[in-house]
Amino acid sequence: MDAVDEELDNVTRCPACNTRQGHEILKEKLLKNGQGVDYLLRCEGCGHVHKIIFRDAKPVTVRFTLSDGPESMPFEMEVDDDEIFALNDEFEALDGVWIITKIEGSSDEKRRTAGAREVKRVWASRIDLARIKRTFSDGDISFSDMIEVEPDKVFSCGTIVKHRGQTWRIRALHSGTGRTLSGKMVAKNIRRIFLHRPPSPEEIAEKRIIERGNWKGQNFPGREEHQQKWRGGRND
Repeated sequence: MDAVDEELDNVTRCPACNTRQGHEILKEKLLKNGQGVDYLLRCEGCGHVHKIIFRDAKPVTVRFTLSDGPESMPFEMEVDDDEIFALNDEFEALDGVWIITKIEGSSDEKRRTAGAREVKRVWASRIDLARIKRTFSDGDISFSDMIEVEPDKVFSCGTIVKHRGQTWRIRALHSGTGRTLSGKMVAKNIRRIFLHRPPSPEEIAEKRIIERGNWKGQNFPGREEHQQKWRGGRND
């Protein structure tokens, strides 16, 4: 008995005893146009003889919307008409791994599962790679780029980043629905990272002088003259 027959033996349910039983194949007949096989079987459990037809699956084209980070794209896949789609199922396409996030049936209703012939569109998100847009700002100058990272990589506000030989600091992380200026976020949830140039040592020193105030040495009118008189008095 070939592999197909052995598989039939293992999975066929007998309509008489209503149990899954091994079956002896008494006769088989190919249907016209190669559309399937007509089997005459005997149940090894109760001896009942019955027919069963195995039809060959037909190809069906299913439409997808694939979300890869901030980008979405249409995609079509040809599957067998007996294929079943379910939420959170994973599949490979376009050199990536995707997870089903939404299934729309033929009557526009949302479904948790649906057969290939019932599906109007399937939505899926990439899970093996995250693409994140970044915006760099330095005063009135800004530019953007995109990075590819592992989906679980963590980004934190305040982190120093090197880019094109320059130093930048992550100022904000945006998920598409909200922004944080002080927290953390995993790459798969980030839509855009905002980065600013950190202040130079000179700017930091100037800021400290201003924060100290006049009574601790901040520049004020006549300060230099006052210091010169003070130094002159010490030399006497």
